[in-house]
Amino acid sequence: MEAGRQRRTREYWWMIICFCFILCFGQQLSAQIRYSIPEEVKEGFVVGNIAKDLGLDVSSLMDRRFRIVSGSDDSHFVVNPNNGVLRVQRKIDREELCDGIGACLINLKIVVENPLEIHYIAVEITDVNDHSPTFTEKEKRLEISENTLAGTRFQLQAARDPDNGVNSVRLYKLSQNEHFELEIRDRAEDKLPFLVLQKPLDRENKAEHYLILTAIDGGSPQRSGTLNITVIVLDVNDNRPLFSHDVYSSTLHENVQVGTLVLKVMASDSDFGPNGEVSYSFGGDNSDNIFHIFSLDRLTGEIRVTGEVDFEKNNVYKLDIQAVDSGQPPLNTDCRVIIKILDLNDNKPTIEVTSLSNVVSEDSKPGTLISLISVTDRDTGINGRVVCSLSEHVPFELKPSVQENMFSLVTKGKLDRETLSHFEITITATDLGQPPLSSYKTLSVQVSDVNDNPPEFSLNPVELYMIENNAAGAPILTLSAFDKDLNENAIISYQVIKGNGTQSDMTSFLNVNSETGVVYALKSFDFETVKNFQFHVLATDSGSPSLSSNVTVNVFILDQNDNVPVILYPVSANGSAEGVEEIPRNVNAGHLVTKVRAYDADIGYNGWLLFSLQEVSEHSLFALDRYTGQIRTLRSFTETDEAQHKLLILVKDNGNVSLSATATVIVKVVEPKEAFAASDDKKAVKDEEENNVTFYLIITLGSVSVLFVISIIVLIVMQCSKSTDYSSKYLQDANYDGTLCHSIQYRSGDKRYMLVGPRMSIGSTIAPGSNRNTLVIPDRRRRDSGEVRMADSFQLHSLIYHLQFEILQLSIFAMEVGGQWPCWRITLSLLLCFGNVVSAQIKYIVPEEVKEGSVVGNIAKDLSLDISTLAHRRFRIVSGPDEPLFQVNQNNGEMHVNKRIDREKLCDANIVCSISLKCVVEDPLEVHYIEVEITDVNDNPPIFPRSEQQFEIAEHTLLGTRFQVQSARDPDLGINSVRHYKLSQNELFDIDVRERHETKIPFLVLKKALDRERQSKHILTLTATDGGSPPKSGTLKISVIVLDINDNRPIFGRDSYSATVLENAPLGTVVITINATDLDDGMNGEIEYSLGENLDGKMHDLFTLNKKTGELQVKGKIDFEEAGVFKLDVQASDKGQPPLIAEAELNIKVTDINDNAPEIEITSLSSVISENANPGTAIALISVSDKDSGVNGKIICTLTENMPFELKPSFKENMYSLVTKGSLDREATSLYEITVTALDLGKPPLSSCKVLNIQVSDVNDNPPEFTQNSFELYLSENNVLGASIFSVSAFDKDLNENAAIAYNLHQGDLTFLNINSETGVIYALKSFDYETTKTFHFQVFAADSGSPSLSSNVTVNVFILDQNDNVPVILYPVSANGSAEGVEEIPRNVNAGHLVTKVRAYDADIGYNGWLLFSLQEVSEHSLFALDRYTGQIRTLRSFTETDEAQHKLLILVKDNGNVSLSATATVIVKVVEPKEAFAAPDDKKAVKDEEENNVTFYLIITLGSVSVLFVISIIVLIVMQCSKSTDYSSKYLQDANYDGTLCHSIQYRSGDKRYMLVGPRMSIGSTIAPGSNRNTLVIPDRRRRDSGEVRKADSFQLHSLICK
Repeated sequence: MEAGRQRRTREYWWMIICFCFILCFGQQLSAQIRYSIPEEVKEGFVVGNIAKDLGLDVSSLMDRRFRIVSGSDDSHFVVNPNNGVLRVQRKIDREELCDGIGACLINLKIVVENPLEIHYIAVEITDVNDHSPTFTEKEKRLEISENTLAGTRFQLQAARDPDNGVNSVRLYKLSQNEHFELEIRDRAEDKLPFLVLQKPLDRENKAEHYLILTAIDGGSPQRSGTLNITVIVLDVNDNRPLFSHDVYSSTLHENVQVGTLVLKVMASDSDFGPNGEVSYSFGGDNSDNIFHIFSLDRLTGEIRVTGEVDFEKNNVYKLDIQAVDSGQPPLNTDCRVIIKILDLNDNKPTIEVTSLSNVVSEDSKPGTLISLISVTDRDTGINGRVVCSLSEHVPFELKPSVQENMFSLVTKGKLDRETLSHFEITITATDLGQPPLSSYKTLSVQVSDVNDNPPEFSLNPVELYMIENNAAGAPILTLSAFDKDLNENAIISYQVIKGNGTQSDMTSFLNVNSETGVVYALKSFDFETVKNFQFHVLATDSGSPSLSSNVTVNVFILDQNDNVPVILYPVSANGSAEGVEEIPRNVNAGHLVTKVRAYDADIGYNGWLLFSLQEVSEHSLFALDRYTGQIRTLRSFTETDEAQHKLLILVKDNGNVSLSATATVIVKVVEPKEAFAASDDKKAVKDEEENNVTFYLIITLGSVSVLFVISIIVLIVMQCSKSTDYSSKYLQDANYDGTLCHSIQYRSGDKRYMLVGPRMSIGSTIAPGSNRNTLVIPDRRRRDSGEVRMADSFQLHSLIYHLQFEILQLSIFAMEVGGQWPCWRITLSLLLCFGNVVSAQIKYIVPEEVKEGSVVGNIAKDLSLDISTLAHRRFRIVSGPDEPLFQVNQNNGEMHVNKRIDREKLCDANIVCSISLKCVVEDPLEVHYIEVEITDVNDNPPIFPRSEQQFEIAEHTLLGTRFQVQSARDPDLGINSVRHYKLSQNELFDIDVRERHETKIPFLVLKKALDRERQSKHILTLTATDGGSPPKSGTLKISVIVLDINDNRPIFGRDSYSATVLENAPLGTVVITINATDLDDGMNGEIEYSLGENLDGKMHDLFTLNKKTGELQVKGKIDFEEAGVFKLDVQASDKGQPPLIAEAELNIKVTDINDNAPEIEITSLSSVISENANPGTAIALISVSDKDSGVNGKIICTLTENMPFELKPSFKENMYSLVTKGSLDREATSLYEITVTALDLGKPPLSSCKVLNIQVSDVNDNPPEFTQNSFELYLSENNVLGASIFSVSAFDKDLNENAAIAYNLHQGDLTFLNINSETGVIYALKSFDYETTKTFHFQVFAADSGSPSLSSNVTVNVFILDQNDNVPVILYPVSANGSAEGVEEIPRNVNAGHLVTKVRAYDADIGYNGWLLFSLQEVSEHSLFALDRYTGQIRTLRSFTETDEAQHKLLILVKDNGNVSLSATATVIVKVVEPKEAFAAPDDKKAVKDEEENNVTFYLIITLGSVSVLFVISIIVLIVMQCSKSTDYSSKYLQDANYDGTLCHSIQYRSGDKRYMLVGPRMSIGSTIAPGSNRNTLVIPDRRRRDSGEVRKADSFQLHSLICK
C-alpha cells in the first residue's frame, strides 16, 4: 500500500511537470508577431514596424542584415532595413491567394545576424466585401405537380461568393408569395437554399409562378445576387367536371314531334388536356322508360325527344345526367334534369252550387259561410286550375277549400243592412289555359238587421272640478251617450261601475240615473281626505245581445279654508299652547329664545301661516320672525329688566276668511348656572320622553307583527278549507242567470279544456284575461298503440256556423270591453274557429291489399246523421275514381272495400295516395267530402339496377371525396321504401346518403387515404334496407380499383454514404454503388441517378455516376494533394409526373501514397555561437517538407545524441528551430558536429540527413570574486578627513580584458566615501560622530572589462567607536534663567537622613565616557549635608539645631569617567524653615478638600435616605392597595393557627382570567403546610387589559418575595 501511494505521488508530480512544460513551450509556440491587413490595400501600405515590435535596435538593422528570408509569397511584402517597417509591395487579392481557405495567412521569416535571431511574422489578409454573390445560372425552371403535398422541398442552386467569413453569403430571401417559403440548410460551411411548398398549388388558379431568390452577403455595404425561378405547375386530374346548374329545368308540350331539342346540358372542367375533356351519359338511377322517350348526345350534351310525350301518363320527367372527364383516373359529376310537360287547354270549367243560404245577418263575422261551390275542369295541370271570381264591390269572397277547385262563398267584411240589404253575386270560373275558358253563375243574398252599434259618449274622459264640502245628495254631473241603432237597440241605460271596495274607492258614494245619466254625490267630500278620484260610468243599450261602452270621469276636489292652524310647539302638559323658556341673563342680542311651530291642513294660501306678537311685556327685548316663528332677543338684558316675560303669539293663515290660533311663551331670565341646570333638567325630561316614544314604537311593532302572523294563519286556514268542487270554483258569476248558452272544448297537451260561456244579463262584462269560466276536464280517452285515427270529427255546417259566430262574438266583445285582451287569446280563438273549417271533412285510412268487404268506417255515425233516414234521403257516394273501389251501405251508413286495392298501381310514386269521395244526402241537401288515404304495406324489396359496380380511384384522392353509387329502387313508399344504406365493414370508405327530390342517393365517401402499395383492390358490399316490418333488403357488390400515382419518393439505403479511393486510381475505377428504392409501380417506380446541381464543375470532371445502376466511377486524375475529401450530392429521381427526387450525401476520402522522401532545407546558418548562449538560443532555422500528405507527410526530425542542442517545432508544421539545450563552455568543447535526420511516417518510411558544424566562441562568463563575502571595519569617531580607512581586493577567472577589474561604491555612499577604482582603497570624506552615527554599511562593486561586463559586490560593515567628547548636562536643579541652580526648603525639625533633593544629569557619551559621578565641591556646613556619589541625592547628616544657619549653599560637581574627564557644576540653596510654615499651605488645601468631601457625603446621605423612604412608602402603599380590594380577605384566606403576625412573603400567580396571591405566614418552629391546601390563596381580580384573540396560559409564576424584618 505504501508503494502504491508513492507511485501515485510520482505520477502526480510527473503530471504537474508535464503541465508546466506545456505552458512553457506553449508560450514559445505562440511567440510570434501577427499583423492583420485588409486585402486590396495600396502599394506601400505600412503593415507594421517589425524592429520596434521585436525590440530590436533600429540603428543596427543594416549591420545585422535585417531581411525577409522566406514566406508563402514574399514578393507581396518588403521590409525597410533602415527603420524596420514592413510594407506592401504589390496588390494583394485574398481570393487569389487563399481561395476557399478560412484564415488567409502569409508566413514570413525575419532574420537578423550577429548574433543570429529568427522571428516568425504572420500577416493575416482579411477579407473585404469586393465580390457579390453570383448564381451559376440566371434562371431556374421547376416543374411541380399541383397535387404536390405541402412541405415538399426542392433544392435550389447555391450562390457563390469568393469572399469569406461575414462577407460571404449569409442570407437568402425569396420574393413575396403565398405558395412558397425558403428553407436554408447548412452543409459543410455552405448554405443550401430549398424551396418549400407552403400552400398547395392550383394550376387552374395560376399556371406559372415567378419568384426571385436573392442571395445577400454580410458585408458592409451588403452585396447581393439574384436568381429568377419559374415554377411551372403541372396539371393533375383534380377537378371534377362542373355543370353550369345543379338542376336543369325545362318545359315541353305534350305530343311534340320526335327529334325536338329539349335542352342542352353543359359541364366544364378546369383541368388541362385530356383531364379537361368531358363526355355525357345518362345516370344509372333513371327508369327504363326514360331511354325510350329521350336521348343524350355524349359530346354536346343535347337532350332530344325520341318517343311519345303524354301529359296524362307523366307530367314531369326527372333525368340524372353524368359528366365524366378523360383523366386518369376519370372524375365524374352528375346533375338532375327536370322536364315538365305542358298540358293543352280544351275544356271549360263547370260551376256547381251544392248548398245555398240566401239570408245573412248583418253582424255576421267575416268568413261566415254563405254557399258551397264546386268547380271542375277535365283538363289537368295549369289548364285544370280554375280561378273563381265574384262581382266587384261586394262584401263577399271565395275561399278555396281543402280540396282543389272547391270554394266557399263567405263574407269578406262587415255588412250594414241600413246601407244595402240585398246583393246579386255573379260567380265567374276561368281556367288558366291558353286561351282561357270561363263560365258564370248568379246568387241572390238578403241581409237581416241586428244590434251592431254600441252607445257612444261625446267626450272621454270627462274632468270634473268640485269644491269640497259639497251638499250630500246633490247632482254633480250629467253624462249623455247616443246609439246609432234604432228602436229597442237605441234605448240606453247608465250605471256606475263598482270599484274594488278599497278605502280609496269612491263609487259607493256615487249614484247615476239609469235613464238620464245624472250623477249624484251621496256624501260631502273633504279635500284634506281625498284630493282626487276616478270612477267609470257604463252605458248599455237594450239590444240582444246588449252592447255597452263606458266613460272615465276624473274628479278633482278644490280646497276651501276650513282648517284652523294647529300649534305644534310650545305645547304644555295639559295640551294648551303654552311653554316656558329659560335663558341666561348674559346672552347677547340676536340670541334664539325658541321657535313657535305650527301647521295648517289646508294647501296654498289657505295653508300659508304668518306669525305676529299680540302681547309682550317688553317690546324692546324680543322680536318675532313673521314667517319662521323664531323668537330672538333684540338687546342684552340689564339688571333692571324683569326676570320673567310673557309673549302672546298669533298664528293665522292667508285664506279669504283667515283662521288663527294663539300660543303663549313665558321667558324666564336666570343666572347662567341656573340656566345650565335647567337645561340639564330639560334634557332629562327629553330623554325620558324619547324613551317613552321608543317604548310605544316597540309595542306598536309587536302588535302589527302579531296581527300579520294571525292574518297569514287565517289565510292558510282559509286556503286549506276551500272546497274542491269545480262547479263552485270555476262557474260562479254574478251575472249568471242559470241558463248555459254554449260551451267550447279544446285540447292542449294531455288536458282538455271547456270554455263555458254563460248568458249575460244587461250590463254584464267580462274581465280581460279572466279564465274563471274555463273548466279543466281530465282526458280520459284511451290511447291504443297502432290505432288507426281519423281526422278531427267533422261538424255539421250549422254547428260550425254557430261555433264560429260565438267565438268571434266573444273575441270582439272582449276587445271592446277590455281593450287589452292578449293577442294570443284572440289568435287561439281564430285558430279554433278556422281550424274547424279547414279540417271540416272525414278522412279514413286503409292499407293496401286489404280483403274485399273490409269496413272502412261508419260515415253516417261520424257525420251525426240519422241512420233511419239514410235510405229515404238517398245517402250515396256521387264522385270517385272510375272503378268503384268503395261502396256505402244505406242501412247502417258503413263504407266498405269493394275490390282489391294496389297502391303502387293507383298512385305510383305519389307520396300520399288519397281517394276523394263526395257523399250526398237530400231533403235537405247536404254534401260531405270523404277522403280515403291508401297506406302502403311493405310488399316489395329494394332492387339495384345492376348487381355489381366498379370504381377506379387514384390513391391521392382527397379525403371526403364522394363517388355516387347507383340507388336501389323500391316500389313501396314512405317508411316501406328504401330507408337505409349500409356498407360492409372497412376502414377506408363510408357511405353518405343524400336526399334528392324524395330519393335517397348513396355516395361512397373516402374517409381514409388510399395506398396502392398496401392494397390495390377493395371489395365492398352495399346493402339497401327499407323501413318495413319485417324489413326487406337488396345488395350491391362494389369493386374499388386503386390507381397508382407518384406519391412515394425514392428512398436511399442510407442518408449518407462514405467511400475511399486511392490517389491516382485508374480511370473507370468503381468508387461506390448507391441504391434507392421506390414503392410506386410502373414508370412511377423507375429510378434514375444523377449528381447534385450544386457541385463544382471539377467534380463532374473527376467522377461520373451511372444513371441506371448508381455506380460512381473515377473519370479524371485523383490527386490527394489537391483534395483529400470529396463531398458529393447524389439525387435519385423517379419517372413519374411530376418526378419525385430524393437526396443523399456521398463523402469520398482519398487515400495518399508515400512516394516522396523528406527534404531538409537550412534557411539560415550561423556557425559560431557564444558560449554564454542561453538555453533555447536559435542556431539555425530548418525547414522540412514532404510532397506527400496525411500520415505520409508527417515528418519526425532528430539530432545526434549527447549534444547540448535540440530541435524545437515551430508554430508552422514541419518547421524546426535548432536551439541550445544546455549551457556551453568554450574551455570544455569549442566545436560541435550536428547531424539532422528527417524521417516520414509513410509505409515504407523515407528519410534524409544533413550535418551542421557549430563553433563555440569565448565570452566573459565569469564575474570577479571577493575573498570574503563581507568585511567589518571599526573606526573611531572624529577621524581625519580624506584619510584612508579601508582596502578591498577581488579576482576574475577570465583572461585579458575580461579579467581587468574596476572598483566602485554604491551611489548612495559616494557623499562621504570614495574608492580607488584600480587599487580598491577606501577614503572617508568626513569625520564621523558616534553620537550621530554608531554604525553603517556600504557595498563595493568589482566589475570586469568584458562586454557585457560582469560584476560582483561585497558588503563592508562600519562600526564607529566612541570618544569622550560630550560634557555632562545638569537636568535638575535648573532655575528660570536656565542656570543649574535651585532652592529647597526643609523644616528645621527633620531628622538625619532626610532627603533634601536630588541632582539629575546625563552625558551623551556611552560606557565610561557617559558614567557620571557626583561630588560636593563647596558647602557652608559639611556636617549637615551629604551627597551620594552615584545617584546625586542630598540628605541631612543630622538634625538641625537652633545655632544652624537658616540658609546653606551647596556646589555640586558632576563629571564623567572618560580618559579626559569632562564635568559640570550645579548650585543648591537649602533654606531651613519652621515646621508650621512648612505645612501651612498644605493644611489649607486639605481643609478645603475635606469640606468639599463632607458636603458630597451629606448630599449622598440625604439622597439615600429619600430613596429608602420612598421605597418603603411604595411597599406600604402596594400592600395597602392589595389589602383594600376586599374586606374579608384576611378573615377568609389568612386564617392560620401558626401565624405569628409577621407577613414573610407572598407569591402571585395567574390561572385563566384570575390572579391569585399565595400569602405564606412566618411559621413557628415545627409548623407545617398541608399539601394541596389553598387556604392562604388570595383571589385577585385581573385588571389587565385583554386584547382580542390573545391566548393566555395558566402557568403559575412568582412575582416577588417580600422579606420582613
